[in-house]
Amino acid sequence: MIRSIRVTLTLWYVGILAVLLCAFGWILYTKVGVNLMKDVDQILISEANGIADSIFAFWQAKWEAEHRLFEGSRQETLAEHLGEIEKESIRGDFTNFLSRWAHELTELHPAHAMQVVDQNGNPVFATKTFGQLHVPLVNEAIRDAKKGRTIYESFYAPEHDRIRVILYPIIENGRVLYIVQTAATLKQIDSSLERLKLGLFGLIPLTLIFATAVGWFFATIALKPIGRLIKQARNITAEHLHERVDVPKTGDELEELGKTFNDMLARLERAFKRLRQFSAAASHELRTPLTIIKGELEVALRSTRDVQEYQRVLKTQLEALDEMIDIVEQLLTLARSEEGEESMEWRPIELTHLIENVFGDWRKIIRDKAIQINFVKNGPIWIRGEQPLIQRVFSNLLDNALKHTPANGHIRIEMVSQNNEAVFIIEDSGPGISKQEQPYIFDKFFTKRSVTDNDSTGVGLGLCRWIVEAHQGKIEISSEPGKGARFKVLFPLSQPN
Repeated sequence: MIRSIRVTLTLWYVGILAVLLCAFGWILYTKVGVNLMKDVDQILISEANGIADSIFAFWQAKWEAEHRLFEGSRQETLAEHLGEIEKESIRGDFTNFLSRWAHELTELHPAHAMQVVDQNGNPVFATKTFGQLHVPLVNEAIRDAKKGRTIYESFYAPEHDRIRVILYPIIENGRVLYIVQTAATLKQIDSSLERLKLGLFGLIPLTLIFATAVGWFFATIALKPIGRLIKQARNITAEHLHERVDVPKTGDELEELGKTFNDMLARLERAFKRLRQFSAAASHELRTPLTIIKGELEVALRSTRDVQEYQRVLKTQLEALDEMIDIVEQLLTLARSEEGEESMEWRPIELTHLIENVFGDWRKIIRDKAIQINFVKNGPIWIRGEQPLIQRVFSNLLDNALKHTPANGHIRIEMVSQNNEAVFIIEDSGPGISKQEQPYIFDKFFTKRSVTDNDSTGVGLGLCRWIVEAHQGKIEISSEPGKGARFKVLFPLSQPN
């Protein structure tokens, strides 16, 4: 169960989803924290700007009160006001000015936490809320702020959570007049982030549990056809190879799997059929010579014989053994045909000389049956292939013609080259082959149904077709009952070298 495809698919689905959810949760948590911190920084910067505006407004009111402006008098610009502030700060009176501003601001009881630091880094004014936060005054931050840079800092304060502090320098004419330090507690932000984190920690496991159930459900549905295939495949045995599994009409890999499995069953069925036929062919073909050997030996052992009789028996045994050897060689060649063309050794072959050698093997039978043979040849003809196999083709075709040609009959053989092909034709004057049998004559184990001939398994002709096709050739038959049979074999021509 643990190693099933259903479990594997579900675990992969849940695992990938868990990684994605964790990555999404981490990105969401980080992004929300950054955005909340940006909002706090903007608020603190806004408060610092408000302090700067308040100081400037206080200076402007002080300036107007001292100079008693009348209608039509010269109006001072903002730059001139700031210039006066700068001059007063140079005279050392700016600290006193900030103190007066701070005194009046204190009476207003500001709610925000802020502190003003002069040019020398000395605190001039701080609200009560700022003091309650116990914000330390860091010299390094003051030095960086005096260089005109806004400084952002976060730290933990006693009895408080994190504190966010901004040092905001007020600059005029390239000089820092003073520094506004604003602060705010991040307790609410940290609390919101904590709730978000707890929510993610609770939501992600629930999502994964739900996703596991959904993944298991859909995996079960998707693999249900495979379950049916497995059940049906278990019921198919060697005795039921004709059965096929139901192919699901899904249009996907499952349908392809069903078709492939049925194709495999078809190949297995053919292979088992060939195996049974091969066994039947071997037993049938070997039965006759073995029966002859057994019978001759039994007759010879019944009584004492002379030397000539024993020689005759031995000669008969030798002929039967030669026939058995030939049958075994054909069966072995037929079994080798299942290995394909890769097992063949390709060499140049001269067909005319090869056919003449085949005649030598059958000369005695030709003479005993008084069969007339007409051999038409047209010079040397070369092809490429494995010589023993090509010789087997001509030997089987000649054997087939001799078996079906009656005594005093005739056989015509022609070996020519035309249209870049080597053409071998053999015609006999036998009983011929019916139209119904011709489509099956080259089956490896076809049993001839003609009553004029002994039962034959058709190993020879089936083997001929395989050898010819393995050499990129083709074999054809034409025949009419009572008018003999004509076999035509074509091979691609080749060069002697």
